[in-house]
Amino acid sequence: MREYAGGSAGPRAATLRGLATGLLVVSLVTGCGMGGGSNGGGSGSGATFDSQAVKNAGFADPEALRQEDHGITVTGAWSLSERAVDLTVETDAVSPDALGGRKSVVVIAPENFDPSKKYPVVYMLPGSSSPDASALQWYETGKAEQVTQGLPVITVIMSGGQQGWYTDWATQDAVTQNWESFHVKEMLPWVDSHLPTAADRDHRVILGNSMGGYGAIRYAEERPDLFGEAISLSGLLDLSSDAAKNNLVEASRQATGEPDAVFGDGRTTTQEQWQAHDPLTQSPRLKDVHVQLFAGRGNGQEGDIEPALRDTTATFARELDSQGIPRQYTEYGRVGDCDGGHIFECWSPAAVVALGRWAQRTGIKPTSARPSVAPEFKDVTSGSSS
Repeated sequence: MREYAGGSAGPRAATLRGLATGLLVVSLVTGCGMGGGSNGGGSGSGATFDSQAVKNAGFADPEALRQEDHGITVTGAWSLSERAVDLTVETDAVSPDALGGRKSVVVIAPENFDPSKKYPVVYMLPGSSSPDASALQWYETGKAEQVTQGLPVITVIMSGGQQGWYTDWATQDAVTQNWESFHVKEMLPWVDSHLPTAADRDHRVILGNSMGGYGAIRYAEERPDLFGEAISLSGLLDLSSDAAKNNLVEASRQATGEPDAVFGDGRTTTQEQWQAHDPLTQSPRLKDVHVQLFAGRGNGQEGDIEPALRDTTATFARELDSQGIPRQYTEYGRVGDCDGGHIFECWSPAAVVALGRWAQRTGIKPTSARPSVAPEFKDVTSGSSS
């Protein structure tokens, strides 16, 4: 595999100026990284079920997946590679008409998979996506199979809808969207039930880009008993500004026609409700979780949202420092195919580094060579961003 190639954050005022442009709202709502189109094998009819592909991805009994378990029923399965499968799943937690197309889950078995072993699990959350199958974002554009190369881990990529924001929506009159319940209460035990996993928090890591970075931190805040490590790549980690809140307002409008269905009653969201879902406000809940944060310095182009997200990430890092919560924060600029902006050419090498750090901390020994990454993705930026 070719080498993966890829500062200082501005003050908090720069964050607010960047968010206030409205470009952050447009980009996060319409597509993070512009991946996850319908080019994967799973974009066809749900009637297709490739049992061999399911078995190759580590499932001992493919037919068992077609029966409801932990609220999950698999209705379609397509081969993505010799050890990766794209699954279509049904769940009552999220309506079929929720924005984001079919509920897709991509599972990747480790190289030289041995069903007698128990494997750690890497959970990946995509950003806001194109209309179909957001789980394919990390597999196709993010090259998840290469990102985890050499690590003896099972990788699970979970769709989050076009703009589900990884939460159980407070108002569900128009459409049912319980993304957190789908993932945390259903998918995690389902994965542990059907795959040979090391089912403890130290051997689970949750990683996401953009909207998925927000989700990874929020899931770890809500369930630190399930995740020992959380990794945000360009996540929106501070909801204190009106411009940041507008991302959720626009997601609500597009899904329901009302402005405040995500955290509020449809018409309004109280300050207490915002704070209950704000990664920065809830950060003390991460005291037993190791956190990794990555963000780019931007590509200098008009409309680039990365500098604003970098500033929320730097603010979040400083807050963790003030509480003595262990974290690593890495900023990067233009390196190789990475232009420092909001793209997978930056997130994929960052993910290689992040998972390598997690594996080393957890005592997971690589079974083959890991992808090489430019040193800029390995540098740890100071919490003060000075």
